[in-house]
Amino acid sequence: MNAISRFGTKYPFHPYPTGWFAVGFTDDLAPKSVKPLRYFGQDLVLFRTESGQTVVTDAHCPHLGAHLGYDSWVEGETIVCPFHQWRYDTAGKCVHVPFVKAIPPRAKVRTWPTAERGGMIFVWHDLAGAPPQWELPAYDERRRVPGAGFRKLHDDFGAAHPQDVFENGVDFAHFPGVHSTGRAVSGGDLRIEGHRFHSPVRILPADYDGPIEGVDIGSTVASEVVGGGLSRVESRTPHAPGLTTIYYVSVTPVDQDLSHYYVHQFFLKDDDCPMSDEAIARFTQLAAEHGEKEQHSDGKIWPHKAYVAQPMLTAADGPILKYREWYAQFHPAV
Repeated sequence: MNAISRFGTKYPFHPYPTGWFAVGFTDDLAPKSVKPLRYFGQDLVLFRTESGQTVVTDAHCPHLGAHLGYDSWVEGETIVCPFHQWRYDTAGKCVHVPFVKAIPPRAKVRTWPTAERGGMIFVWHDLAGAPPQWELPAYDERRRVPGAGFRKLHDDFGAAHPQDVFENGVDFAHFPGVHSTGRAVSGGDLRIEGHRFHSPVRILPADYDGPIEGVDIGSTVASEVVGGGLSRVESRTPHAPGLTTIYYVSVTPVDQDLSHYYVHQFFLKDDDCPMSDEAIARFTQLAAEHGEKEQHSDGKIWPHKAYVAQPMLTAADGPILKYREWYAQFHPAV
């Protein structure tokens, strides 16, 4: 059960699945900022141009190998190598070499497709180098409660594979087991749409002991996994009528020995929300504090658990096998 696979991990599949993966938070990258990254076993560079475009490239200048993430800078829509000041545009093409007119035609750095959703910066990863097979969904999040929620990068949850982390959304029994909620049951039919997996969950009140089919009490948790690297969750509770709590969670492999866990929580307010501004402020503050704490409730388990390929499931568990069967499409065929 806990043997090391041919990939050098505890998982029987490749550590780098296909999909969109977070590499930063939008608000942490101001225009002209440059940040070194390391993901998927590769050194990368993240920068934002003066006009605000987000760019991710391979790290090393093809001239003499300088790392473009250290001591470099942005000029206009280009990044400048700190070694010999070659300049690369947003497509990775070298557009300026000091003192020469003829730029080597192969002077390019690889660029990675990027997208921004939910306050996160994503890159597309495909082990074979294929272009994006789908775009990230665009959600209507204009009714956001300003200044509420939290965002955090965890590097203390070990090398949890994205599949393993997002499995929590269909692991009904883990809600009361880990998060001390009431019983979690199906909140409706699963929806599988190609690269999107929708799983509605209902969290019953802790003291509820009635029927579970078709009930309309407690809280709802609508989990959607998008490709191999993103989970988006919408949660509503009767304690905060007219508010929806949103979580974006992305798990990005640094290498086979470490994953970065990105989480962003915020809140959407219905136009007819009956809560006062003071009540909204109290609820969102408590929900942010609780939500940030609960990331550790899951995170402390992943580094030490084994991956059970044929789990011993019961009626209290959710559609774990259906989820795994769906997620398998994002494992590289190697």
